[in-house]
Amino acid sequence: MTDKKKDKPLSIDIPFDEALERFIGTDPKELEDVKDDDDTPTGSEIDLPKATHQGQMTVGDLLLDCYVLGDGRRVFHKRGMARALGLKSEGGNAFMKTMSGKGLGSGLPSALREKINNPINFKPLTQDLAHGYDADVLADVAKAIVAADRDGKLTKAQSRLAVRAQILLNAFAKVGVVALIDEATGYQQIRDPKALRILIQQYIDEEKREWEKQFPDSYYDDLNRLYGSKSLTKTGTGAVIQNRPQHFGKFTRSYVYQPLENGAVLEELDRINPKIDAKGTRKARFHQHLTLGYGIEKLKRQVQEVQTLMAVSDTVTQFKKLFMKRFPKKGDQYDLLDD
Repeated sequence: MTDKKKDKPLSIDIPFDEALERFIGTDPKELEDVKDDDDTPTGSEIDLPKATHQGQMTVGDLLLDCYVLGDGRRVFHKRGMARALGLKSEGGNAFMKTMSGKGLGSGLPSALREKINNPINFKPLTQDLAHGYDADVLADVAKAIVAADRDGKLTKAQSRLAVRAQILLNAFAKVGVVALIDEATGYQQIRDPKALRILIQQYIDEEKREWEKQFPDSYYDDLNRLYGSKSLTKTGTGAVIQNRPQHFGKFTRSYVYQPLENGAVLEELDRINPKIDAKGTRKARFHQHLTLGYGIEKLKRQVQEVQTLMAVSDTVTQFKKLFMKRFPKKGDQYDLLDD
């Protein structure tokens, strides 16, 4: 059969012999690609689990569509998993084919293969149907890929998967895949205290680290401008230094640390790094107790958010109003803070 005949669209008017010839000459893999894709309904959707929260998890330059289902399961979209692993085709079928293909397929535990072959059908917030997997499946797949690469089982084409898999494993090891999904979907706002406690542990190191500069000079320059204070001051020895009055510390506490997990991180920092005298002195700076892999990055992001708002504000009052729009809080509690 020629390629020209094969590419010709099927028609109910073609002779039976030609239709049979074309069917026999078709690669079975091509037939797989023609079947319904991830989001095509394949049966009754009445009893499908429904997502209550959804979002996109960012891991480096990778984006993963993730969901929390009504029964509490955290899941990834099948297509997103293909994308995260860097597959040329981002379709869900591409993920399943790669996992069962030569090289990698032989290195997957049977229990994991069983999960991969039986994706979860569920209803997202913005679609009728999607296929996905429990969050731990992606972590298990990443482990299997790295192990297969180490044992030399991957084909040349599959070797690139190991790089992406290691990126995912590094991220999950620092925080935990459940915590990342809960953050990306906003589910952390309503989950039980025990789950929140697990997340807070990703921020905190009980032992303090060596001091490293985390707040740029421009942060304090903006504060001096908003408060109308001098940018420089003299010490008792006559040295000229950047002006950082004590009330700047209270500002930082309120607008940088307090928003981290709605005050839960600050509460923990107060516990492990308490005041040691009436002046409010502490043994270490709060950021010395934040983890390098997660806590510090969250701190830097919040500092940037605050600096952006300060840059477009002319007064402290204006900053507060903008801050409340950017970080709304029930009861307007930030208005009660005396800076």
